[in-house]
Amino acid sequence: MENKIAISQNQMQIINNQQTMQLIDCLVSHKETELLLFEKELSLIKAIDGTNLKKVEKTIGVINLIKAICFLLNRFSSSFNVGKSINENQSAILASDIVEKYPYETIEDVVLMLKQVRQGIIGDGKDFKIDGQNVLAKWFPEYLDKKYIEVERQNQKLNETTKEESNAVELYYAKLRKQKSDKEKRIAAENQIDEMVKSMDRAMLEDTILDWSKKEEMKPYLDYLKRKRLIIK
Repeated sequence: MENKIAISQNQMQIINNQQTMQLIDCLVSHKETELLLFEKELSLIKAIDGTNLKKVEKTIGVINLIKAICFLLNRFSSSFNVGKSINENQSAILASDIVEKYPYETIEDVVLMLKQVRQGIIGDGKDFKIDGQNVLAKWFPEYLDKKYIEVERQNQKLNETTKEESNAVELYYAKLRKQKSDKEKRIAAENQIDEMVKSMDRAMLEDTILDWSKKEEMKPYLDYLKRKRLIIK
């Protein structure tokens, strides 16, 4: 299989993920220094937010995706003195198996998984041989265990945030409902006062003001009643 990856600018834009576009550009052009910098900044959270292999395959084609993963596998293999390096046919088969077995994991996951094996975070720190047994049965499952712990943590954090926002919204609307209820009660009370004072003279008004000033439940309406002094002489 020819190693050259042919991807158009339109295909890159369809991916619509700046991080993934940057990674694919590194893989297409075999930009080793840029890929090292990309790895350095790559975290589990960023890998989770990447583009899954199924979408990448649909966008750039399965052949180009397999070539990209082959480059990562060969790059990893060449960084260790583990005897005979993986050959072109072996890397192509293994890359195809990764695409088939893990379509909903991201291409960033592949990069981060290999980086963590290289650093001894995943695996036994001794066996770095690139083959199906290590990659598919050991390293990737161990990496995914760590990944989904982080996914669960992020989901829990999101649920807590959503719950807090939901409570805040509920409190806001409860406040609005109370304000509306209080306003309706005040308007109804003022209408009753308007009707009541129509038959009052000034002495009756003053007696009522004095009486209401002694009753807690009537004090909220006392100021409105007092304003009737302006019209009852």
